[in-house]
Amino acid sequence: MRRMAVIWIIMILCAFPSAVFATHHDEWQRLDKISDQALQLAKNKRFEEAKDVLNYFSDEFLKLNARDRLKSMDEWRAITITHENALKAITASTLPAEDRIDQVVQFRLVIDAVHSNYQPLWAEMESSIMGAFQEIETAIESGDEQQFQTVLQQFLHQYEIIEPSVKIDVEPAWAKKADQDIEQLQSPSFHALDKAKQQEQLAQMRQDLAALFNHMKKDEADSSLLWVMISTGGMIILTLTYVGFRKYRGEKQKARSHEEQ
Repeated sequence: MRRMAVIWIIMILCAFPSAVFATHHDEWQRLDKISDQALQLAKNKRFEEAKDVLNYFSDEFLKLNARDRLKSMDEWRAITITHENALKAITASTLPAEDRIDQVVQFRLVIDAVHSNYQPLWAEMESSIMGAFQEIETAIESGDEQQFQTVLQQFLHQYEIIEPSVKIDVEPAWAKKADQDIEQLQSPSFHALDKAKQQEQLAQMRQDLAALFNHMKKDEADSSLLWVMISTGGMIILTLTYVGFRKYRGEKQKARSHEEQ
């Protein structure tokens, strides 16, 4: 009976964490799909329906107590702010359609960044972000101030879309460095530099920007899952060791009884 009880304990220890993580994953998978549905509707300019889906997301988020499963207040703020901005934009009929869609894209990327374990969607925008930055370098090289201002605004707009997701997935030091570079790019002091110095700073900014895509925290194994695996494995090993020890002691006592007889 004791051996059967131990077996049942091992089975529960193996199954319970998996069930918890499966439920957690399924809930976030559901929220992820809802955010994607809102984006697809927005892209098709079905803005009223997209608004309904965004409101539905909010209801489901509360119903699933998803806030309690977030890793940090930064994730909570990013979801709250981008969701609110998406709702405001989607109902603002005076805004251009592309601007309304971009706000929903930003929200969609945040939900994916929270949900995904590895390559997030925002990382797929690397080529367009780096391409926009190259346009800035080209404008500086040509000395065309008007062109510089145009491509700078295009770059800033693209980066703004991924920025909340970047700050979820990337170490704070790297994200802060990118923020400082972008601030410097817009400052009068940058324009006061000679062309050689500007190009030197742009080269460093390019490296810092590229580093965002190379230092994503999502590439690391999920620490909480790893801890559960280690803890569960350790408990199973201890249980099996205990069973083995009891069996060894029982056989030893049985052998001693035979010797005494």
